[in-house]
Amino acid sequence: MSSDDMPYRKYLCGECPWQLKAPPGKFPASRYEQLRSTCRRDAAGIPPLPGSPMFGCHVGEPGTGEDLACAGWLAVEGHNHMGVRLAVMDGRLPMEALDRGDNWPELYPSYEAMAEANGAATREDVR
Repeated sequence: MSSDDMPYRKYLCGECPWQLKAPPGKFPASRYEQLRSTCRRDAAGIPPLPGSPMFGCHVGEPGTGEDLACAGWLAVEGHNHMGVRLAVMDGRLPMEALDRGDNWPELYPSYEAMAEANGAATREDVR
């Protein structure tokens, strides 16, 4: 991986909140509110732009301490983030990073579903 490549997890970590089987409540609801902007268009309909925060894996790559994009987030919501789209177009992130791998567990279908299952208010609740 070159220094320009976008670091990402290739498989879900054991505690990944995107997995339906992950026990809810690993992180406080307020954390999900902070991460909402990594997934959806803002009130004006603009998707997260390049340079916007990404949903990072809380574990990182074992032994490196490196910040990595979450595999579950990339598979479910990565296509909604302009920075991710550009990284794919520029060759800094392989297109396969946006696909669910073989033998992956079932994932929530959206950020809203995952966040709500983990105790965060839905977008409708925050309006």
